[in-house]
Amino acid sequence: MIRLLSTDFDGTLTDSLYPEYCVPALALEVSATVGSGALWTVNTGRSLESALDGLKRLGLKMSPDYILTSERHVYKPDGMGGWTDYGEWNSICREHHDLLFSQSGDFFTRIAELIEAHEGVNFQSNLHGVPEGLVASSEEKLDIVTRLLDALPGRPADFHYQRSNIYLRFCHRRYDKGSALAELSRLIDMPTSEILAIGDHQNDLPMLFGEVAEMVACPSNAHHSVKEAVLMAGGHISEFPAGEGTAEAIYVYRTGKKSPVKKKTGKSS
Repeated sequence: MIRLLSTDFDGTLTDSLYPEYCVPALALEVSATVGSGALWTVNTGRSLESALDGLKRLGLKMSPDYILTSERHVYKPDGMGGWTDYGEWNSICREHHDLLFSQSGDFFTRIAELIEAHEGVNFQSNLHGVPEGLVASSEEKLDIVTRLLDALPGRPADFHYQRSNIYLRFCHRRYDKGSALAELSRLIDMPTSEILAIGDHQNDLPMLFGEVAEMVACPSNAHHSVKEAVLMAGGHISEFPAGEGTAEAIYVYRTGKKSPVKKKTGKSS
């Protein structure tokens, strides 16, 4: 039984061709799962504002029960139409990141020197000028820089990053989609055996190893490392992409039956 559904957003609920469109099969499966009493959380690398905007554009007739953002923050509805921190996790997380980033100036300088030699890869910083990550013109270019980043000397012990497509986000090693989902499951007293997690890219890996969610799946467009992790965890790899694949995975775990999906559904005109 699925009692908590954890879905990534980009590449899992939507695809790059129709980023603001929810395929009918997915809308039906999320509705059926929630209708059976399950909770739904969107577990995304997006900020809270971007996640809410994306959900609004997606056009689903329901809102998630929780939203996990930036690969680390846990939010719940505030009862007044907005969202608020759930427990003390977010404040502790922010303190850890602020301390880490304040101690990482020399390492950020090394990263800046590294990417100067690689056209098409740039820093992304927040409004206060603190580096948040890298963005590249292609995954291949970011692959090269990431390998060199891994070999840089002077890396702080807690310094880590999350990868998703052409984006790399700096973070504290203790915080990722898996640890955020584990915290949510602790807060709502949800056993891992009743959690289904679905994602498609490298930043989804921490919730797809079968440890924080015993039911795991990915759509056909998933990164090869994600497919490997899902396979090793005994999960479901769909033959359909993005929303269609996510819908199929939910159906398989919800019913124990073979997927009814026959072919990819395009966007209606």
